[in-house]
Amino acid sequence: MSWRPVVFMQFAILAGLSPLRADEESSCVGCHLEQDPPYSTPAEHFSEDIHAGAGFGCNDCHGGDPEAWDYDEAKDPARGFIGIPADSKVVEVCSKCHSDPDLMRRYNPNLPTDQTAKFWTSGHGLSLKRGGKDAAQCASCHGTHGIKRSGDPGSPVYHTNVDATCGKCHSDPQLMEQYKWPARVVEQYRGSVHGVALLERGDRAAPTCNNCHGNHGAAPPEVGSIQEVCGVCHVNNQRLFSQTRMKAVFAKRDLHGCVVCHTAHDIQQLDDDLISSAPDGICSRCHQPGDVGALQADSIRAVLGNLTAIISEAQTALHDVENRGLEAEELLLDLQTAGTALVQSRTMVHTFDASLIDAEAEPGVELASRVIQESQRLLRDFRMRKIGLGIATIFISFLAVVLYLYIRTLD
Repeated sequence: MSWRPVVFMQFAILAGLSPLRADEESSCVGCHLEQDPPYSTPAEHFSEDIHAGAGFGCNDCHGGDPEAWDYDEAKDPARGFIGIPADSKVVEVCSKCHSDPDLMRRYNPNLPTDQTAKFWTSGHGLSLKRGGKDAAQCASCHGTHGIKRSGDPGSPVYHTNVDATCGKCHSDPQLMEQYKWPARVVEQYRGSVHGVALLERGDRAAPTCNNCHGNHGAAPPEVGSIQEVCGVCHVNNQRLFSQTRMKAVFAKRDLHGCVVCHTAHDIQQLDDDLISSAPDGICSRCHQPGDVGALQADSIRAVLGNLTAIISEAQTALHDVENRGLEAEELLLDLQTAGTALVQSRTMVHTFDASLIDAEAEPGVELASRVIQESQRLLRDFRMRKIGLGIATIFISFLAVVLYLYIRTLD
């Protein structure tokens, strides 16, 4: 096997390594760079890998002797060579370092070292244990050569890339059919209120797959814990729901908490009109017209509809005031506070109690009513001043004409 030192020198410069003597450098890189793709690809990308930057070499994962220039010696199993690890062995290879607290502390003290244990409890890990050939393991999500930090936008596990990474498997109909899982969950997520916020508006606070399912311990939330998972972000909604009798009813009937009304992946911004016992209303999924739940739903819808309508009327009135250049800063603040009351009233829907929602909405109704009344008063005053100005203008014009005629008689 021929070896050209200049090839490795070029690689060393690209990788940011100190170009030492050829016999002190990795024969793995030197040989693979001389090959055609795909054999050269690992060496070409390894210079970008976070492990290369930390000083790790090919042999740390693949074994073998990086100082041996003879092919058989470099890949001698007696020297620890394992080649490309089988899928079932990848986790074992990665965990040699990533489950060692002392070692990981030297590179990043904040990196958790319990991820391997969590992985084996995940749906992926359990499938791998059962011999699943397509089950995801470390490299499935993080890549192989050229691995980047999770905070690097080029990483497949970066926040805005997670849906595409999960979608490699979870959007494959044939693969998902083997596991009896739906293949549209990623597509549904991308069209949901969460997906649109993250992927289209760039809102990094919006969740993606791992925020709800976990990272290395990824699994569907259990039926009784779905509201707890949603409550990580939606704290007030979860608190209100947990204090209602509906939580016990849901648990007794084995209903999946928040997803009963909001669905799981295809979550949309709810319209107030859906909170009703009408055939197209969410509440009609469980309640029959005329029962206690249906009556509560219709009452809740009436409260929200009344507040929404009066805020809309106040906005129109205030808009007319502002268009005439009148001072209305205080009224604008009142209208914003009324809007906050509407948001809070919609949150209170999770109490399923129309009286509590009405109490939350009442201050907003009063403020919006005040905005309407004050706007109407300002507009009336404006019209009166305008009329008065017109009369005064006519009177002054009349006096000017009389004065002019009088002056002419003097001439």
